[in-house]
Amino acid sequence: MYRVMIVEDEFIVRYGIRSMIDWEKIGLQLAGEAANGKEALELMEAGMPDILITDIKMPVMDGIELIAKVRAASPEIKIIILSNLEDFQYAKEAIKHGVSEYLIKSDMMPRDFEQSLLALKENLDAVRKGRVAEGKSASPEPVYKEKFLLDIIEGHMWEENREEQAETLGMARLHSAYLMHVSLNAAEHGYTERQSSIRRAAEQLRREDHWRYELFPDKQGDMNMLWTQALGEREPSDGMAPLLDLANDLILRLSEAHGLRATIGISGRFSDWAGMKEAYAQAVHAAKQKMFLGSGRVIVHGSDDMREPESQAEHFKISTHQIQSMVYAFQTKELMDDLEDVFEQLAARRDVELVQIVSLELLMVLTTLWQEVSNDPQQVLQLKKQYFDELSKLETLEQSRAWFIQSFEALMRHMNGMYHNDRNSIIKATQYIQQFYHQEISLQSISSLVHLSKNYFANLFKKEVGESFLEYLTRIRIEKAKSLLTGELKAGDVGSLVGIHDPKYFSKVFKKITGVSPSEYRQWIREHGGNLSV
Repeated sequence: MYRVMIVEDEFIVRYGIRSMIDWEKIGLQLAGEAANGKEALELMEAGMPDILITDIKMPVMDGIELIAKVRAASPEIKIIILSNLEDFQYAKEAIKHGVSEYLIKSDMMPRDFEQSLLALKENLDAVRKGRVAEGKSASPEPVYKEKFLLDIIEGHMWEENREEQAETLGMARLHSAYLMHVSLNAAEHGYTERQSSIRRAAEQLRREDHWRYELFPDKQGDMNMLWTQALGEREPSDGMAPLLDLANDLILRLSEAHGLRATIGISGRFSDWAGMKEAYAQAVHAAKQKMFLGSGRVIVHGSDDMREPESQAEHFKISTHQIQSMVYAFQTKELMDDLEDVFEQLAARRDVELVQIVSLELLMVLTTLWQEVSNDPQQVLQLKKQYFDELSKLETLEQSRAWFIQSFEALMRHMNGMYHNDRNSIIKATQYIQQFYHQEISLQSISSLVHLSKNYFANLFKKEVGESFLEYLTRIRIEKAKSLLTGELKAGDVGSLVGIHDPKYFSKVFKKITGVSPSEYRQWIREHGGNLSV
């Protein structure tokens, strides 16, 4: 069984995670629990887990530091991070360390959590056990070759051991080699299915006299092909052109026979085992450029397509507050223009990680807004699940742009449809304030009264009334106080009668709005009669 460790500072959350899953039934074993990163590292001294489930914000040592240390010690560990919506800045940092799953605590349901764990288990099965397609038994040699190649790209093998092990496994000395990284959409197919399909498609490739390949999975479950020429063979005059043909042929076979859309990244040429780790990084980076160049194609490291970004990613910042403001102001055109500008900037920067982070930020804004404008919590929960699922299947920047434009347009249509009824709710709120100004009224209580979320009510109130809820309430109270000050009541008593019970605060607010203190206002009324114009 694969070992799982839970790291979470809140006992009730740890208990919930432990209790919601039948661990043994799905082939996993709880290897320990810790309340912070420091405790987790101490537990790991007795044995590393295969899957780490960790909170981000914890005392002593937080999840970010823990993930960084675990990644350095054991890169193959699968990591699930748990977070609250308000902790998203921390989650962005965690993403840089290559987490496997990102789950929002408030949305975490047992079935979805179990599916995430099963996906990671399937990945571990496929990568570590070297399973092959359709239940066939693998002979020791292919499994050992895969382990050998994986160790090289992970940097786990001493230089003096490489040639000896390669020879033992019947692998020729490298003379001229390229590495292909085959990238499929991980959200649409299981690890084992993807690997099996690639193996079958590769077996059907035409044989190239000058080239031979070794196929092996990496730690992420993606497949790689090491294409080599044996020592002594001259590189053909057409260079890597045959490999481009083979890569395109593989893409075509995966599409037609298996219904899979593949993108293949090809490294630069290398001539010894020492260069393979860098070649792997080049091939992976090339394949990731499908985000900007489109999927279902071959991308070669160092080609004209692989241009450098125009500007640095750290100079880019998305204004989620501005997006929320435009939504609440019903500024659909301005919102669409702003989103288009965001994606134009992302296209110029050509930074895959930045696209992932910005996409998560936009998704958080989108789901938060739905939560605020909808009166159906179950519908919002289903919508969140749908959004996360749809977003995980997007492969290119253009797909993401179109998806977010469409999703925000749907939100705006929903809000416009609600607008007439909600305007009536604001009228009802103002009437309530005018009648019960002297009572305790908060933004939460008044929004609950008219059955709107607090944030949505606050924004809609300001749009319709022209001033914030608090400004309006205070103005009504001061208007009522001005009437009462024409009598003999003390200023402090007048404040209490209009709902402001602190005499000093009442005097301060009164002067801020009228320009004079309550006593000065009373004196002016007595001397001049009528009302003081402010």
